[in-house]
Amino acid sequence: MRWGVVGHGRIVPKFLDAARGVGHEVVAVVGRDPSRVAAFAAGHGISQAGIDPSGLVDEVDAVYVATPHSGHRDAALALLPAGVPVLCEKPMAANATQVRQMLDAARGSGTFLMEAMWTRHLPVLRRLREWIDQGRLGEIRTVEAAFGFSAPYQPTNRLWSSELAGGSLLDLGIYPLTLAELVFDSTPVSFEAEAELSASGVDSCLSLKAEFTGGGSADLRSALNADLSPTARVVGSAGVVEIPEFWRAERMVFDPVDGGRAEEVLEPHGINGFEYQILEAARCLEAGRSESAVVPWTWSLAMAELT
Repeated sequence: MRWGVVGHGRIVPKFLDAARGVGHEVVAVVGRDPSRVAAFAAGHGISQAGIDPSGLVDEVDAVYVATPHSGHRDAALALLPAGVPVLCEKPMAANATQVRQMLDAARGSGTFLMEAMWTRHLPVLRRLREWIDQGRLGEIRTVEAAFGFSAPYQPTNRLWSSELAGGSLLDLGIYPLTLAELVFDSTPVSFEAEAELSASGVDSCLSLKAEFTGGGSADLRSALNADLSPTARVVGSAGVVEIPEFWRAERMVFDPVDGGRAEEVLEPHGINGFEYQILEAARCLEAGRSESAVVPWTWSLAMAELT
């Protein structure tokens, strides 16, 4: 399978390693600055470099969009109407209106589109979902999850820029939200949020308390100005699951309340964790599907409406 890439930021080498690791090719990269994108291509063994996403139409089987999320919609709309499948970095777009435009383009052309929320594909979290469906955790009561690190304040950086749709929620907070949604298998019915704003007007940190159907709740946090504990907890009436580094989970431990023996699940990534979403995209394309059941369009739109 031949991939093209739009963008060449820090996340792209991780995608390159995973795609090549599963036997795919990355044959073209697009960026805004001709000299920078050419240098990136030369340094990463990519044969073609350009500045126009539409130039990828006849060259690739699918495109990974990895620009800052403020640019996702425009890149996708240059590709989807032409029938080019798109794997789009999370979040899908800067707001729900843009997500709807992308979904309309995919639906209208019958073209594959999937948000690259890699966490939803991880074997550990799919096993967690199986445990919940089997009733092993009992009634789910709470989810506690946080993702945060100390990033230098630079108002023009994508993390801090309001023009680039920065802020802790869109960049990091969607991971705790994703875990809570996966556990409760629904979006919140209500929530309360408290944020601290940076001088550039984006949220530097956020605390979100969400309520779900059936009475379960989630305590979720994100931050660009503080290092937060990366271990998530899922508390059920029959036991507690702890998931270290939950957004890239390779391990979880279930501790039953009845005093039984704790159970550990280990699922090391085959490459770096991105391989699962790449393989899912390939499966969907081979089956002629325009949408993935792992990250469906309804989920992407619901998350955009929440954030």
